[in-house]
Amino acid sequence: MTETLHKPSHPVSIAFAVLLMAGLAGVVLAGAFDWLDRDLTRRLACIVFGLMLLGAGNILPKIVMPVRSGGAHPAQRRADRLAGAVFVLAGLICIAVAVLAPAARILLIEASVGIAAFLVAGLLWAGAALGAPKPDPSGADDNADAAKARVQRLTVFLILNGLFWAFLIFVADIVWGDAGARWMLVPFIIVNSLLAVTQIKRFRDLKS
Repeated sequence: MTETLHKPSHPVSIAFAVLLMAGLAGVVLAGAFDWLDRDLTRRLACIVFGLMLLGAGNILPKIVMPVRSGGAHPAQRRADRLAGAVFVLAGLICIAVAVLAPAARILLIEASVGIAAFLVAGLLWAGAALGAPKPDPSGADDNADAAKARVQRLTVFLILNGLFWAFLIFVADIVWGDAGARWMLVPFIIVNSLLAVTQIKRFRDLKS
């Protein structure tokens, strides 16, 4: 029996994601040109990061891999639900911190909350991976629902990956200053380039 596949790629979800990205870009540009106060820029950017965490945490558990693709194991589903709840909670905390915390401490608190959320989620997924059987590749390639679900999950994980690196760059900026934050761009580019090279086949498979 195949589980229902919930499609987070609903136009409202896409519009929300695009709006967040545009909002973040607008805030950063406004801060760069001194159109906004530096502290206000920091608060608004951190609010957007919190909304991204909240949105990703809400979407992730709704992406159900069909049974025949081997992705609907109960341990994995539980891990996704718990990880989603962790990201939603972290997003809410980040928004509250951005609004209420002293401006000088926002980045440190925000980064600490974000990295802690990723560590907890990582442990949940690692435990689920150890307890779940390997996916059965038979019949998975011609399953359109499974292909869409894999791409949707990958999209959410790419967003989460970007947020994780943003929090790491916050820490580098706090500990080593601007030079440290700039050097963090090197591993960020390497990791994301590897992701693009290794995962692009999934998007091509979906289009074909």
